[in-house]
Amino acid sequence: MIRTQQRCSGTASRTGSGPGGGFQPGFVIKVSAIVCAIILMSLAGCTGGSGNTQGNTALEPMPSSACGGIPAAWSSHPEPAKTSPAGTAGITARWAASGNWQISINGAGQAKRYVSWGGDFEPSWSKTGSMLAYFHPLYMGSRFDEWRNAICVIHSDGSQPTALSTGKYTDFSPTWMRDGTNRVIFNRYAVRGETSNDIYLISPDGAPGSEVLVSTPENGYEHAFSGLKDGRIFIDRIDWSSGRAVAKSFLLTPKPGGKSGYQEITRPITENQLWQALSVSPSETRIAYMLDGDGDMVTRNDNVLYYADFDAKTGVVSHPVAITSYDLSQVSENPSWSADESMIIYDSNRSGIYQTYAYNLANHMTTVFSDNALVNFQSPSFENLPK
Repeated sequence: MIRTQQRCSGTASRTGSGPGGGFQPGFVIKVSAIVCAIILMSLAGCTGGSGNTQGNTALEPMPSSACGGIPAAWSSHPEPAKTSPAGTAGITARWAASGNWQISINGAGQAKRYVSWGGDFEPSWSKTGSMLAYFHPLYMGSRFDEWRNAICVIHSDGSQPTALSTGKYTDFSPTWMRDGTNRVIFNRYAVRGETSNDIYLISPDGAPGSEVLVSTPENGYEHAFSGLKDGRIFIDRIDWSSGRAVAKSFLLTPKPGGKSGYQEITRPITENQLWQALSVSPSETRIAYMLDGDGDMVTRNDNVLYYADFDAKTGVVSHPVAITSYDLSQVSENPSWSADESMIIYDSNRSGIYQTYAYNLANHMTTVFSDNALVNFQSPSFENLPK
């Protein structure tokens, strides 16, 4: 079974994992009094039990204002520009991250701007329109299937925050299609129990309830990672019949009404292990992913980050290369690509706090990418490069 353990306390502390490469906590942070108050209100219903609380946590549809609404004093006075880390030398593109649960816009030598109020995770930058998608929890239960999240989009200047889902389900891990439609892909967990997950598409100006189911519920657990230019979606399908999670990957051709097509992907020798937080490169000739070490979605520190060659036509993944090592004392997660595919950025808590790192494919060097060693920066993505 899939569990996300959560402790109720005055310090925002969350350990464990969301399903299939979705929201993966695993950090302890101290935040401002305002953000901490928001978090504590979210945790007010947490009892630490394992029962499903969906029946007693009825929520009104989330207002779009909750997706952004940064106070004017914050948005008009961004953090002063800091000395850029060495890892950002020559980088002119901006990137987004979840910095202590706020979506921030970052750039080498540029002032940092926050575009969301707090409690926001997994930003992904659109290919067109300079928009960001992320998810916002309204209720954080003791297990991830009890969470109630809304999918949000917002312009990178902090304008027009929009809720795309009601917040009545465990919606998570949004990203964007690359086929010119600019639709948002997202996952909806545990509608039919803890071993189920569904994939939806929605327009960034769509109303909650207009999302279209494109996965096949009969297949149980199907999780979307990344869109391709031809409209297909790179997904994993997970089966627990053997007593552990066994994964296969597919290219999903989305069609409504349960008529989607599937092309199975040929994976490397570790084909049955879980892949988490996978990102297809801009040229669609490579992927970066987290390879699970123990078949348990709840654990995160047993994962190793890889990149590999990818043939979108034949569906073959080959020649995997590890960019982190197996180390149970730390977590490395959420890889994504630079525009020229010269680097993979990801976050890790190897320093004791989550920072963004950059791995250079040419010289195999890893450098710090984030600019504040006291702030957790997670789920980085470059401007106009969907995960």
